[in-house]
Amino acid sequence: MTEDLSTNAKPTWCPGCFNFQVLAGVKKSILSQPNFNKNDYAMVAGIGCHGKIFDYLNLNGINGLHGRVLPTMLGMKVGNPNLKIIGFSGDGDAYAEGMEHLIHAARYNSDIKYIVHNNQVFALTVGQPTPVTEIGYKDKTTPSGEKISPLNPIKLMLSAGASFVARVFGDVNQVEWILRSIETQRICFH
Repeated sequence: MTEDLSTNAKPTWCPGCFNFQVLAGVKKSILSQPNFNKNDYAMVAGIGCHGKIFDYLNLNGINGLHGRVLPTMLGMKVGNPNLKIIGFSGDGDAYAEGMEHLIHAARYNSDIKYIVHNNQVFALTVGQPTPVTEIGYKDKTTPSGEKISPLNPIKLMLSAGASFVARVFGDVNQVEWILRSIETQRICFH
């Protein structure tokens, strides 16, 4: 185990990507826990740019299927209720392919931490719009611009029964503070 939870993999995210801040904040929050033991934690990551975090965070876990982070997390929690499970999804992973799992996971209100890296596009596959992309966004697949109003994931999670929902803006200290300060809370995190 490395003391800072780093791996030997060199991050390949774009310079300035907020994923660097999420990774640093998650590491800080985990390492700040009293009596930290790496074996108390497990992680799940989906498919997309956010999923590269699996290569950069030295924790046991599974790099799962697109849209299936939450059922994998819930299965891990059922298998070992004492594990502190952290999941990572992109906005396409969470709000498109994984939407049905997201709503029911909020209803179950399990003791898991779910982090959605929301950049409003399917970034790894050339930037197509996701359910949270703003009206007017243009790319190769929507040359006339996105015409559908974006989904509001905060309202959705609260209406589905999640007991804690937070939004941070790619700031390492905000990420660390939210995760550390709510260690005993059940969380759906955006």
